[in-house]
Amino acid sequence: MKTVVPSYYKDFRCIAGDCRHTCCVGWEIGVDEDSAARFAADPLTAPHLLPGDPPQLRLLSGERCPFLRQDGLCEMIVQRGEEFLCQICRDHPRFRNFWSDRVELGLGLVCEEAARLILSQPEPLSLVTLADDGQNDPLPDDERWLLDLRDDLLAGITETGPRARLLEYLVFRHLPNALYDDRAEQRLAFIERAFSKITAAWDTTDGSLDALAEVARQWSYDVEYDDEELENQLAAGNG
Repeated sequence: MKTVVPSYYKDFRCIAGDCRHTCCVGWEIGVDEDSAARFAADPLTAPHLLPGDPPQLRLLSGERCPFLRQDGLCEMIVQRGEEFLCQICRDHPRFRNFWSDRVELGLGLVCEEAARLILSQPEPLSLVTLADDGQNDPLPDDERWLLDLRDDLLAGITETGPRARLLEYLVFRHLPNALYDDRAEQRLAFIERAFSKITAAWDTTDGSLDALAEVARQWSYDVEYDDEELENQLAAGNG
């Protein structure tokens, strides 16, 4: 199994206390099994762990994570180190696409710093391999077709600058999910509509990269991280 990432992936760093839209407010924090056992045994985290499937961290007023400090830093990282975090906190804002021969890791626009990094790239999207087990079995026909389609779409982008980076992101993130639901046509329509909506909103701003990053971040929060809304927008492609 290979691990494949965009070339800019390794450059991402959480900006912590400088973030204007912290992921530590307004999100349910589901805790994976291994982390839940670790949290339950630690006096710092145990009082804030709620039972459930999965367990969750108890949020404070305003839906704040109990470990979010007033300076925007994470008390858990300060006291226990980043490796102590649960899986979802270590992963965010990353996403994964799964193919037979690879796992693709990407960064999501919902994070303002990730959005800035993605949209500011001077060159077209390129993918690099972080790990390779040496296995080179041919992809199933449906996967090869979809991968070739994605490569052709990425190569054929005529937009330039941040608009190109936005369209590349949408194709890279959303088209591979057709492997699971066989809705390539709907996903292509969704990508086109999403690109049009985001860029139309950007056209009403001062046109800066920061403005585009904020428009894209809000769209991602409203759509990519809302399963019901995402499904509604995909289903709209049936019309």
